[in-house]
Amino acid sequence: MDQSERAEVSERMDDGHRALLALQRCRTRYAPDERVSVFDVTPESTANGIELRGSVSTTRLEREARAAVKRATDRAVTSDLEVLDDVRTERTVSRPVAPVRGEPDGEAEQVTQVLYGAQIEAFDSGGEDENWSRVLTPDGYLGWVNRDALVPVETDGKTNAVVVRDTVTEGGEAVYAGTDCRIEGSDIHFRTGEHATASAGVVQRPPENPTGEAVVEIAREFLGTEYDWGGMTTDGIDCSGLAWVAYRVNGITLPRDADQQRVMGMSVERDELLPGDLLFFPGHVAVSLGGDEYVHAYGGAESVVINSFDPDDDAYLEDLNEKFELARRVIPAT
Repeated sequence: MDQSERAEVSERMDDGHRALLALQRCRTRYAPDERVSVFDVTPESTANGIELRGSVSTTRLEREARAAVKRATDRAVTSDLEVLDDVRTERTVSRPVAPVRGEPDGEAEQVTQVLYGAQIEAFDSGGEDENWSRVLTPDGYLGWVNRDALVPVETDGKTNAVVVRDTVTEGGEAVYAGTDCRIEGSDIHFRTGEHATASAGVVQRPPENPTGEAVVEIAREFLGTEYDWGGMTTDGIDCSGLAWVAYRVNGITLPRDADQQRVMGMSVERDELLPGDLLFFPGHVAVSLGGDEYVHAYGGAESVVINSFDPDDDAYLEDLNEKFELARRVIPAT
């Protein structure tokens, strides 16, 4: 290899590194949260320029990636990126609940769950393992679900109600609180095509004027439920899942995780807490009962419990009292 060839190789290596840094900056700016967007892009130096490989969520992210590398290297940029929006298909969940994994592997961390009949966007490329589909959950969370749990939507997908208490379809499928459905006369219809009888107290249309007291009522129904990281049901639930379900039943959809939920609503002082207010601690969220008491899915107790900020109360937790960070009111006081 002569000197000119070495210089050319060195220049290509430098361009490759500049392209990598540009893509890292681009991801930080446009897709910083991998829970809700995909920006998995690597640059490959070629004789004709830089080729981008990997996957992104949207055409906008592909466009921003190409522009960033072009600015950084001033070389021709081509794209072999998979744009997930281009392979998006509507699916629903045929199981009572399906784990959503962080990776396409049954042993990977469960990051959340999706409930029966949920409106799912599936990206059917499936990666290297055809048993898995990357999905977008109803609350905007990205992850991997076993394809056996996903089926085509059998109805028009429109819903006007939500399951309030666990029930069973006429086909024998368990349905958990928080599940979307449609009420037609005395029947409950799900996206899977299954239906059930609209028994009193089992489903409700989202209230026009939800209340914090109603949120607390739903959260209390999970008392004693086992703590399960990523869980969303009475078989197992985590702290942000409890807040999500309690609000979802009342017609309000929160983001899935505690750090996302803490930007919802408006700030409220600790001595002004009302039922339904969200209480935040490092990596944790609880639902206020009003005053000193709160209900939460607590890993320390391995279940859903009620605790208190009052040092004289038997349910007082000094650790959480000291680590309390802020409170947010999602439903305005009346």
